[in-house]
This record gives sequence, structure tokens and C-alpha cells, in this order.
Amino acid sequence: MNENNKICVHIVTTLELGGAQQNTLFTVANMSSFRGILISGAEGITEAEGIEAYRIGALVRKINPFKDIAAFFSLYSILRKIKPRIVHTHSSKAGILGRWAAFYAGVPVIIHTFHGFGFNDRQRACVRKAYILAEKMAAKISTALFAVSANNLEKALALGICPADKISVLHSGIDMKSWEGRLSREEAKKNFGIARDVPVVGMVACFKAQKAPLDFIEVAARVKKLNPRAKFIMAGDGVLRGEIEKSIHRHRLGDDVILAGWRTDMEKVLPAFDVSVLTSLWEGLPRVSLEAGACLIPQVLSAVDGVSEIIEDGVTGYLVKPHDIDTFVARIDFLIKNPDQGRLMAHKLKKKLTGDFDIRAMVRLIEQKYGEILNG
Repeated sequence: MNENNKICVHIVTTLELGGAQQNTLFTVANMSSFRGILISGAEGITEAEGIEAYRIGALVRKINPFKDIAAFFSLYSILRKIKPRIVHTHSSKAGILGRWAAFYAGVPVIIHTFHGFGFNDRQRACVRKAYILAEKMAAKISTALFAVSANNLEKALALGICPADKISVLHSGIDMKSWEGRLSREEAKKNFGIARDVPVVGMVACFKAQKAPLDFIEVAARVKKLNPRAKFIMAGDGVLRGEIEKSIHRHRLGDDVILAGWRTDMEKVLPAFDVSVLTSLWEGLPRVSLEAGACLIPQVLSAVDGVSEIIEDGVTGYLVKPHDIDTFVARIDFLIKNPDQGRLMAHKLKKKLTGDFDIRAMVRLIEQKYGEILNG
């Protein structure tokens, strides 16, 4: 295999602190059989340190015809220059533009991973249909497709996005070893000025509609009434920050909710949680749930998409229907008042994660699949 045949380009829309981005960066940096190169938009606070990377200013999350056309031609130009053997795209915008740019640039192998979908049931029907059509068209020029959860795979098949023989499940993973030397709960709470015996409920998420962060504030207000000493941490940021701040003020939670912002040191944040919550309306396979599991933190998560492949309700955590505030409150209150039960669930989850969701095993499997495709 000559040098160009060893090049694998990964394309992602932004480098925000999300699971798709972090898994992509780790894959590019740790492939052993291929020379990994990253192409991404300029948005996001994550740095592509130690890897060969191209940043395209026009590649943005929001639909913008002028920028999207410019991003397509930038992608096409870079791919024509690099001449990779494989292009592997991630996230919806990069997935569409990147695959078509690779197709016209003559890249032999084009792969996309579904980390969830850009469409959802809450969009206008015409918008949702347009996104699904775009995915169907891009699937036709794709050599192979991966889904981070069985739920995502089933949804793709049910919508006719691709035939069954073109798509397979490839779970995301985390670096289990990096969490072995984490802070103790007491040390992590101290960093936030919280006493050891104060219960902390936390959520790590981008402040956008998908994550329903305003639901978390509503839940916090009710949990606070049942547990007056409780504190709440939200790690993340985004377009809904202003609305979140207003809700905190309206519920008189100013002294009780800590908005920690974007954090690149999650090993110092997550261990402070006594309960980890995710109020999402849809997900692919939430990385934060894997990380919370590695930290032995009991979890209460929305019962959406691939979440059920991590959490077994009542066994390794709790699953709750989106927007079901009452049940979120009841489950969180139970875990605060019954910490032994929570610890038992968390230990069961960590045992499962060690075998099924290790990021190094994920990279080995990706390279194995690349080899099978190239040899096939």
C-alpha cells in the first residue's frame, strides 16, 4: 500500500465539546495502520492538538447556502490535494457536504458515522423530509455506514435511508484508563466550594434545544424543595444560556445552580456529582453517560435512542420519558436519599462499560472495518 493509500481523512462540522468530536479526534490520533488527517469547521473550543488538521471557516453547523457552497469547494480542493484512500465523515452537515466532496474528488472509499441524526420529530414535516432525502442521497454514494447505536441503525433502516447490508453498529467509547486517577468526590466538590455531605445533581450538555436544559432547571427547583441542601451544576454553554439564567432567577436558584461553562477538564467536574442527569429529547450514544459510568455516578437519563444501550432501567440507572419532570424528580430524589442503591447501580454499569465501550477497542474495530472494506 503506497503512502496515499494509507491516508484516512475524518471530517466533522465543529470541534465543540461533544462525543462525536472527541471520538473523532481520538481516532485520528490513534490509528496505527493509517495516517489520520482531520478536516473541521472553525467553530468550537476543542483544539486538534498533535494531529494534522485543516480548519474551514465556511463549514458551520447552521444552514447557510453561501457558506455551504464555499465549504463544499474547500473540502473538494483539500481532498483533491491530499488524495486519501478513505474519507470518513461525522455529524450531519459534514456528513452531507463531506461525502459529496469526496465523491467528486474521486475518493475510493467513503464512510459516514451516524452519531444521531440532524432531523427529529419536532421539526416541520417539510424540513424533516428534506433532511431525510439528503441522507438517502448521500447514502447512495457511501461505501459503508456506521451507527453508534442499534437504535440509530434501526431508524435508518425504517426510514429507508440505506439498505441493511451497508450499515452496521459501531459503538462510541471512552478512554477508561484516563478516569482511573480521577479526583475523589470530596475533592471535586471542594473545587466548587461545596461541602462533602451536600448532595450534588449535575448535567453536562450543550445549552441547546436538543438537550432540554430548561427541563433540568425545572427539575432542580422541585428537587430543591425535597432536599433543601442540594446543589446543582450545569457544565456546558450555548444559545439557551440566557433563557437558563432567566429560569434560574425565576425559580430563585441563584445560590444553588452553578453554571460551570464549557470545561475541558471533565475529570475534575463529573466526580463532584452524586447524581448525573441528562434531559435530552434525542441522542446518538451520549458520551457523558459513559464518563459518568466510569466515575461510578448514578444516572437518571432521558429514555431516547441509544441511551437504552447504556442504561438498563432500574438496574444500571434510571430512564425517564423526555419532559416527564415528575418522574425525573422522583428518581433523583430517590438516589439522593438512597445512595447505597445508586452505588450498586453504578458498579453494575461500570462493569458493563469496561467490556463494551472502551475507546481503544473502538479504534481497533474501525481500522479492522477499514481493512475489510479495502480488501473486499
